[in-house]
Amino acid sequence: MPEAKTVWLFREHLTRAGAIETLFERFNATLRNAGYRPMSGQILNAALVAAPMQRNANAEKADPRAGRIPQDWQGKLEARKNR
Repeated sequence: MPEAKTVWLFREHLTRAGAIETLFERFNATLRNAGYRPMSGQILNAALVAAPMQRNANAEKADPRAGRIPQDWQGKLEARKNR
């Protein structure tokens, strides 16, 4: 995580280069296109979270690779359809 002085200097460089407005307009457009509504005063958390590694056997990988739904998923899909 950069310290406050580093962030401040980076912002100053962007401001002097005249790039900060364009940069944030593009950033806000990207957020809007993704379904978020950026508003003044909001803080977005960009935390990275570790996810467990998935360990599938070759047999478990075969169905998705062939475009088929795995057998053990069938019941879960039916239950969701019936909700």
